[in-house]
Amino acid sequence: MFPYQKAQVSFRKIEEIGQEGQNSKVYRVHDEYLDAEMVIKEVEKTPGFSADEYFSEARTLYTSTHPNVVQVSYACEDDDRIYVASPFYKNGSLKRLIDNRFLTVKEIIRYSSHALNGLHNVHSKGLIHFDIKPDNILISDRNEALLADFGLTKVMDADGIAQQPLLYVKQMPPEVFGNREKAFDNRFDIYQIGLTMYRMCVGNQLFDQQFGVYETGEQFARDVIAGKFPDRKAYPLHIPKKLQKVINKCLKPNPGDRYGAAIEVVNAIADINGSILHWRYIPTEEERTWQQELDGVTKTISICNMRSSKAYRKNGDSPQRRITAFCKQTITDAEIVSFLEQ
Repeated sequence: MFPYQKAQVSFRKIEEIGQEGQNSKVYRVHDEYLDAEMVIKEVEKTPGFSADEYFSEARTLYTSTHPNVVQVSYACEDDDRIYVASPFYKNGSLKRLIDNRFLTVKEIIRYSSHALNGLHNVHSKGLIHFDIKPDNILISDRNEALLADFGLTKVMDADGIAQQPLLYVKQMPPEVFGNREKAFDNRFDIYQIGLTMYRMCVGNQLFDQQFGVYETGEQFARDVIAGKFPDRKAYPLHIPKKLQKVINKCLKPNPGDRYGAAIEVVNAIADINGSILHWRYIPTEEERTWQQELDGVTKTISICNMRSSKAYRKNGDSPQRRITAFCKQTITDAEIVSFLEQ
């Protein structure tokens, strides 16, 4: 009975905060009418593409209402561009966080559980995300992880399969290589969330160093298929064996050997506990240091490149004391782990 009506929005660009492909950019903006800072994804209209394709990401996000999925505030267009607006999160992305420091195990489990819960919701709606990486997990004002950027998301068919030819190289699972049809199931996302968890453990610098050794795509593909990339032996010593085992299962070269659902991964990491969750890892060129503050007690252990160690304990305001048993000329990895698990 009523025709569609078009209304105007008004926003001022504050800064560009990202670029997603040749024809799209992301800005932090101030919305005049809402008097709020927001994020606008701006997509340039180019010949050969329909507005409906551009709006598909907005529709996907809108139908995926979940506390751990970034929500769309509105979507609109003008003669030249399409705009998709979402809330602005001042804490930025998970990538920015792990670029700056190593996460504690507690933080890794927290953010992983949030992202996995969001992913479970996405899969339950018959969608495959296809682009899970630290850049696309945002940290909310409540310090919760939110799954974002559904630009590559596709709908599964009746057999749980979706096609996606446009993929991010660093996060490609083994089944991509040699797959002419580019057809995958939800275990594609399980690999990518596992690789994201791996990057939370080892840090982006080491991960990028591993990736940087490859001179050709063929070399990279060979090692991904063989399970040699990423390096499953590169976990820092404070990462519990159970967490390593869960991540490595997500990264199995054969999709059939991985977890079949995101909620299975959540359940697998749910009971990892103990004081080892709270260690902060601080490596430098000269030494590796772990520090923990728990229940008013600060513990520290530092290991230099020659493997000599110094360990200390401090209770509240009392003076720092050496832990003699772990101050050694040469310390083994097993002894370091023993200290971390106390």
